[in-house]
Amino acid sequence: MKTVIVVLLLSLCQLVSSITRATCSLPGAMQGKCQCQGNIVKCEDLDYIATQTGGSAFLRLEVRNSNLSINASSFNSWGLTEILLENCQLTDSSFPPGDFHGLENSLRLLSLKDNELTRLPKFLSKFTNIETLDVSGNPIPHYNFNEDILRDIGDSLLSFSFGTKIGGTELSQWPLTLKHLVKLQEIILTAADITIMPTNSFHGFEGTLLRLTLANTKLRSVPLAISRLRYLQDLHFDHNQNVGDYGVRIPLIKGFLPFLNQMSLKDDNITTFPEVLQSFDRLDQLNMDENNLKFVSDKSAKAVTQITSLSLQHSGITRIPGAIQDITYLNILDLSNNSIHAIETNDLKESAELLTLKLNNNPILYISDKAFVNQTKLRRLELKGIAIKRVPCALEAMIRRHQPGYVIVDLSNNKIECNCGLKWLFDVKNDRHTRTRFRIVGNCDTVDKTIQDYLDSDLATCPNGINCTDS
Repeated sequence: MKTVIVVLLLSLCQLVSSITRATCSLPGAMQGKCQCQGNIVKCEDLDYIATQTGGSAFLRLEVRNSNLSINASSFNSWGLTEILLENCQLTDSSFPPGDFHGLENSLRLLSLKDNELTRLPKFLSKFTNIETLDVSGNPIPHYNFNEDILRDIGDSLLSFSFGTKIGGTELSQWPLTLKHLVKLQEIILTAADITIMPTNSFHGFEGTLLRLTLANTKLRSVPLAISRLRYLQDLHFDHNQNVGDYGVRIPLIKGFLPFLNQMSLKDDNITTFPEVLQSFDRLDQLNMDENNLKFVSDKSAKAVTQITSLSLQHSGITRIPGAIQDITYLNILDLSNNSIHAIETNDLKESAELLTLKLNNNPILYISDKAFVNQTKLRRLELKGIAIKRVPCALEAMIRRHQPGYVIVDLSNNKIECNCGLKWLFDVKNDRHTRTRFRIVGNCDTVDKTIQDYLDSDLATCPNGINCTDS
């Protein structure tokens, strides 16, 4: 019987392999530099795109990190709906007349990210159904966002990404010709030398835009133009280091941006929670990573009492801010990559609604045995890379009081000593009064096993009566 199963498995593998080879038929010039994954082709270090003969089943072509040449017949018979030509040293003269022939109606996504374009390519006008366009990482000045081209694609385009390379000075003004993108739902500015944005920057799509990113600019404040985006749901205002606390104190009347659900203020030189955040009743997720938040006052936390998800990574925090406990319904808290040395008994006492808690890569020297005693709903606790050598005793009190369910404790990248001192953990797991199941992620340092495998298979033979504090 086993022999039959082995033969069947080998036959199945051969069949899958032959199907893969058959569906990954590429022109000879592209073989060896491209790989196929279903209907996707991924290439690197490619010299040119060769014409397909006899049609193609591929829908997406990704070419990256190449010195690419394109001719008028490059895309013949490809039948693609998505093309990514990123970091391919493409210039304004790289596209000959007649290129992209046959894709005029089928192409939905085009990325020309990280090339050397100084203007929008004229061929964009031929794409009648394009929905996503990315020309970010190109030195295109504001006056080369051609009005006629944007008008031609404005009836279909839903997402537009643009901006210079980080640190580039070519884009110093907001291109007002974007007003022709009348169906735009997402706009991403990746980098610009812009210091101010006019109040009519989003004219033309003020009633359609749902997601906005303004990153790596020289803006000194959050633009007032944002208040005109009636249905905005997601705002990323990141790496704008000239902003600071004063720059986010924009005057907003309560009720503006009534649908704003997610906000990111990463690396904006902010030291506290901006008071303006209390104006957004539906704000649910807030990311303030990479700011200097060494002290967060109780008063400032009142601005974000409505959120359920908060990330404060890389923010210079030395202890868990007490103000966080004022955020009543906080479900997700990420304090990874800070300078937290201790988790005291009362640090998270009032944060009883937490479902996910991340404290990774902090130099934690002390964890109170009752640090997580009130986290009875926790589903995931991450303590990766905190340089501990034993499983924290705080898990015992948490697990014994935990509501019925399942919790994952991630202790990866720690040198955990696995020995009979962990018998207490085995006892907790097998106690009939324990209402929740749990899994420990990470490896033992003393034996070649995962912590969970050691817990399941080795601790049963250890002597009884070992308390956590004895380990």
